Amino acid sequence: MTDTVVVSADAARRAAVAILVARGVPAADAEVVARNLVAADLRGIDTHGLFCLPEYANAVADGRINANPEISVSRSLPWALRIDGDNGLGPLVAERAMDAVLEAVESHGIAVAAVRRSNHYGAAAVYIERAAHAGCIALASANAIAMVAPTGAKARFFGTNPIAAVVPAGKYPPFTLDMATSDGALRKVRKALAEGRPIPLGWATDKDGVPTTDPAAAIDGMLLPFGGAKGSGLAYLMDIFTGVLNGGLISADVRNNFTNHDRPSGNGHFFLAFKVEAFLDPAEFAERMESQIARLHALPTLPGVAQVRYPGERVAQVSAERMAGGIPYPKRIVDDLVSLGGGAELGLGSI
Repeated sequence: MTDTVVVSADAARRAAVAILVARGVPAADAEVVARNLVAADLRGIDTHGLFCLPEYANAVADGRINANPEISVSRSLPWALRIDGDNGLGPLVAERAMDAVLEAVESHGIAVAAVRRSNHYGAAAVYIERAAHAGCIALASANAIAMVAPTGAKARFFGTNPIAAVVPAGKYPPFTLDMATSDGALRKVRKALAEGRPIPLGWATDKDGVPTTDPAAAIDGMLLPFGGAKGSGLAYLMDIFTGVLNGGLISADVRNNFTNHDRPSGNGHFFLAFKVEAFLDPAEFAERMESQIARLHALPTLPGVAQVRYPGERVAQVSAERMAGGIPYPKRIVDDLVSLGGGAELGLGSI
């Protein structure tokens, strides 16, 4: 094999399913997890797709993540959902939560889900993009292990605590924002470490608070919020939504289920969706979005920039290209999948 191996989305999904089923995950649940991880890879979010699978699979095999959770949904109000993930795989818990949100939206026009006792769920936008196709605007977030120092602090307190939003955009791909509240996502730092690359200056400090480009020092030290106090405040807000409101754990108390064995990780999630038609006729909304995007595209550009793009435009293009031509995986990721038992589905046998 070369340094990059191109795999079809279907083969990647089947490999992930086989790996999870072999470790006790029911086939239907494994399909959900695999589909959402591969969806991240299709979008070009390579750090949140099958890159995560070895950690997920090993945690399930060791009993640190519940292979067959009883995910519960209760309602304090018709539109307000309280969801307990029973320490299940994060992508499974997140999809079940979004299912419940979209079902409630059809009856009430709006729905909010506060989720506790889950795990890392990959890319947030994967779950809420479905809402745009149901005529909704949606938001999502999750907390994570504390790796980020609040502005002015010399200690970790927040996770990378992503925020995602999706808005239907008429004839265009949905507006889709998905970003960490840290300047660089932890999994991007881990990927840089695995590939022997430095990280950008400003992403992190070492354990003494000295800025660093060494990913190993960053992991041992602290990540930084984007935009200083602004990102720090947004990270705090996401921790309230995903760790306080749900009666679960804030980032400072979440554990890494991929390395620690003492107790479940306790990640929390948050989902909100509401119908556009509650405010404006959907056709008029689509026209207004299309007009705004056309004006954005028509803006004069800086040298080297072909056209100004909005969030979600690039990932839609990458997704279409990868669906047609396959997903380019680094050889080390494919080697991991083969060693975990996914080689037959990838057409690569075993090692």
